[in-house]
Amino acid sequence: MTEEKNKIKDEDLKKAEAALRRAAAKAREIARQTGTPLVIFKNGKIVKEKVV
Repeated sequence: MTEEKNKIKDEDLKKAEAALRRAAAKAREIARQTGTPLVIFKNGKIVKEKVV
């Protein structure tokens, strides 16, 4: 495949990964501040993880 075919043309999709990373960082920060476990998908299972 050429590099041109791999480029994302939809402007929203281009920015989606960065937005998801920002949202995850914010969720981790809020969980840390409130002592709330963070629910994540890890090793094929859904787990609650304490953020320190």
